[in-house]
Amino acid sequence: MGKGSVYTPERAVLRDARSGLKIFRLTHSPCVSTNLYFEMCSFTEDDSHVVFISQRYAGRDAPFDLFRVQTDGMDLVQLTECDDLGGIVFSPATGHVFYQSGGEVRKTDVLSMQEETLAEAPGDRPVNPHSLGSIDLRGTTYFGNCYNREGVASLFKVDGATGKLEIIYESEQQNHIHVDPTGKTVNFGDFKDGVWTSCLIDSDGSNLREYDFTQFAHRTWFGDTGSMQGTLLPPGHALVTHKEGEADATVLTEGRYYWHSSSSRDAQWIVSDTNWPQEGIYLLHVPSRTVTYVCDPGASCSHPQWAHPHPSLSPGLGYVLFNSDMTGVGQVYLAELTPEFLEQAAHGYCCRPDPAISG
Repeated sequence: MGKGSVYTPERAVLRDARSGLKIFRLTHSPCVSTNLYFEMCSFTEDDSHVVFISQRYAGRDAPFDLFRVQTDGMDLVQLTECDDLGGIVFSPATGHVFYQSGGEVRKTDVLSMQEETLAEAPGDRPVNPHSLGSIDLRGTTYFGNCYNREGVASLFKVDGATGKLEIIYESEQQNHIHVDPTGKTVNFGDFKDGVWTSCLIDSDGSNLREYDFTQFAHRTWFGDTGSMQGTLLPPGHALVTHKEGEADATVLTEGRYYWHSSSSRDAQWIVSDTNWPQEGIYLLHVPSRTVTYVCDPGASCSHPQWAHPHPSLSPGLGYVLFNSDMTGVGQVYLAELTPEFLEQAAHGYCCRPDPAISG
């Protein structure tokens, strides 16, 4: 089956024993499926659909394609059929998924499946297979990278309306391209002389500099505050925020090894998975600093990226999207956040004791 194919729903409805929250397993085929990444929002603006990638068939080297599915597990549809998918990002504001294929930057409306070529990319080879791009909150400017014919990695931006493309930086390699919601500043990993460095650059290609806080394990922009939020490298066990130029990070909560975290648009909530040991997915209410258990993802947290939960929040705070390989194959899951749960989470810890330790 190919682009436009509608698949039989694969959903299963579960319930977490501690929080009582409903969990939707959205995929269940023997093909690896995974969310796009915790740095971006993979939901439509109304929380009705999720965009993810999945292997086209059950094979070790099977290509990945883009899919959409309703948040209730219905309406499972394949959006692409291309063997060189890269530079992927979804824009809730426009309802389009942006990506690179065949040396082009393309966008596809995830509901109508209408596809449009925006621009010719500076090269025809993504820096990494099914790599990620980034986009501002309004969905106006796409940022991605690829190798040119000389093998140099070009970091570029494309105007989503006109298709105008500009190269803003070139180096050996870049990863984790992540523009702030305003579209003014791009954070990325830069590879030079065998070393990765976290860098910032203005979106017009000026003012390249190293990011001055080096203790983040993983990070995302913290809404439109101009700060980053994220988790600390070992031996740190905390969720923190940091703004460029500040001497120290602000600790929001500590005591667990938080691993990958992302925030709500209004910077009021942060969701994070944990590891070493894997203690579950937790939700932090930033104003009150209360931390609430959401669910056990059941993930192995092993080497493949789809074995990492990588949680993220929906625009309406109705869901947490995460990955798990609890079935033995990477699949995509949702935890449903009820208004009652969020109200409790804002005022104190509301989950039941862990059955394994409560006696």
